[in-house]
Amino acid sequence: METLLIFVAFFVAFEFFESNWQKSHTFHGLIYKNYAMYQRGIFTYLGMNPSFFYTIFLIFGLGFDNFWMLTVLTIKFVDILFRLYIMQKISKNEDLEELFQADMSMNPFLRYFNVIIYPMLFLISNF
Repeated sequence: METLLIFVAFFVAFEFFESNWQKSHTFHGLIYKNYAMYQRGIFTYLGMNPSFFYTIFLIFGLGFDNFWMLTVLTIKFVDILFRLYIMQKISKNEDLEELFQADMSMNPFLRYFNVIIYPMLFLISNF
């Protein structure tokens, strides 16, 4: 049980790190922060998403390969692909307002939702 709590603590820490470096008051600001990291290099950008690699480690390295963990991995994978797609559009000088008409406000609950949901899904997958 203590080991499971350590895994959850790492999950929370990685998710909190990701939420903090992407922190912005609007969705467009979040995208531009992602783009700034993307401009430094694809490996730098991917390295700024440690919870994705931690999820891979938990599934393939430690054998937490049930439905809920595979769902977390799929959501994280699609999220990164979607953000990379947006980064490529921006690098081709397409205006962000054309891609997303409305600029959504990012309140703290929305900003830190991933810190709650992904570790909780990991806990659910173990019971």
